Amino acid sequence: MLNIFSKKIEFKLKGTCPCLRPEDEWRAIDKDAADNAFKSCKKQYLDTLLSTKGFLKYKTSSYIRRNQIDVLECIELQKERYGAKTFTVNCDLTPLYLQYDCRHFCVDERIGTLVCDKDVWWDYANESIAKVSFENVANAIEEFVLPWFDSLSNDASIKKMLLEQKEKRKLFPNKMQSWLELIDNHGDCSATIAENAKLFGLPKSLCK
Repeated sequence: MLNIFSKKIEFKLKGTCPCLRPEDEWRAIDKDAADNAFKSCKKQYLDTLLSTKGFLKYKTSSYIRRNQIDVLECIELQKERYGAKTFTVNCDLTPLYLQYDCRHFCVDERIGTLVCDKDVWWDYANESIAKVSFENVANAIEEFVLPWFDSLSNDASIKKMLLEQKEKRKLFPNKMQSWLELIDNHGDCSATIAENAKLFGLPKSLCK
């Protein structure tokens, strides 16, 4: 089996582009056609794939599942906010047994960092390039994101990851510190989990 380093060397990025476009390119895009291409390619390449992996559609352009240790795993498609018709993918983790004041994910990672250690954006300016981009993203999710979630699906691996992050960062986020403190001693948090299920607006099947 290829190790993660070999997989990063062999994986080929396709359909990628800078997050922002020159103004003349931006103005030439058929915005409605691009948005339709995003929706249809998302459905074609990601909806079925992630459904078979236990993810449910969440919010507008995200997918979410709850693992066996009550941690939410979320895959979010993030569009460039000013209309350049590019997108990236965020991969998020957060425990349901932690107290929150608002909807918040404790750990977030960009798919590009998992694939090639840098931020990556994909193009969906038209249907042709959107198909290339979404197929590439689907492959990246299978090869890197799902194994990343699997590698962080037990308390010991999450604790190790949090400690490594604490060592690396000058400022360690409060929520990550709270998770680290609670991970070995959260006991029965069924009431907190129920409250967070409402706060996060989770699909009913993830609230049981």
